[in-house]
Amino acid sequence: MDREHAVAGLTADDIASIWRIPKGTIYRYAHKHRWRRYTEGVRTYYHPNDVTAVLDDLTR
Repeated sequence: MDREHAVAGLTADDIASIWRIPKGTIYRYAHKHRWRRYTEGVRTYYHPNDVTAVLDDLTR
């Protein structure tokens, strides 16, 4: 993947900071809801649309 895609994705740290949830919960949601993801180097990036669809629904 090129660098542009990495900027568009969200890391587990990003998600934990924004939604204030533990990283373990993020990994569980990612698996359960089959979030699209890709890795670049050692970092995993989650597709922002998948993340917000699940987490916004849960906070309503």
